[in-house]
Amino acid sequence: MDSAVAGAQPPGLPAWRVAMGILQPLLFLAYPFIVYFAHRRLETRAVGGLLLGLIALSLALRIRGPAAEIWQLVRQHLGLVLLIGLAIVTGHRFVLLLLPTAVSLFLLGTFGWSLRVGPPIIERFARLVDPDLPDFCVPYCRKITIVWCGFMAANAVCAALLAVVGPLEWWALYTGIVAYLLLGTLFAAEFILRKLWFRFYGDGLADRILARLFPAERTANGRRSLAYVQRRRERAAIRPSA
Repeated sequence: MDSAVAGAQPPGLPAWRVAMGILQPLLFLAYPFIVYFAHRRLETRAVGGLLLGLIALSLALRIRGPAAEIWQLVRQHLGLVLLIGLAIVTGHRFVLLLLPTAVSLFLLGTFGWSLRVGPPIIERFARLVDPDLPDFCVPYCRKITIVWCGFMAANAVCAALLAVVGPLEWWALYTGIVAYLLLGTLFAAEFILRKLWFRFYGDGLADRILARLFPAERTANGRRSLAYVQRRRERAAIRPSA
């Protein structure tokens, strides 16, 4: 029986889950360009109707999912539906342009609230990767959460200004391309800074390259990380097996 269980292969993901996992990010990423190209040929209310149709298609793919997942998905889309509905009612184009601002403000509120009640969002993410997160990483996680708050605030301001007073082309360029380039740059810069500061390397390719270029033993923080890794290995070695 054990051998049969061990040899069993995990079932593949249902097709509707795969479709949903692809459609949702594509819908969000393409939103600025859908609004831009639709506005060149359609009036605001027609654009709103088109967007609601795409959202309805996205939700329809989850009908076969558990009720809890369906309700969670509805809540995730509720703010977007309300904004589009307001645009349809008022006929004002700029309402549709406020979604990127609303998303940034929501993330700013989430990150900022985590700083108040703890633990900070970045620490929570770090503990998902490494539940045994060392104590010396905790203050850094708080500082990086503050940095992300600053980024979200700046992004919200830029997107709002372009939505209100900027040309539609500039808004689409910023929210559809520039903002993601800035996001990726911040991710990459934080990753490199974290590795160079702590010299706390993993087994990934980037970690191995950085470990060769910037050895941990050359800095006090790196030696501290090496000592922590050694202690963790020793604890794992003496831990009684199940």
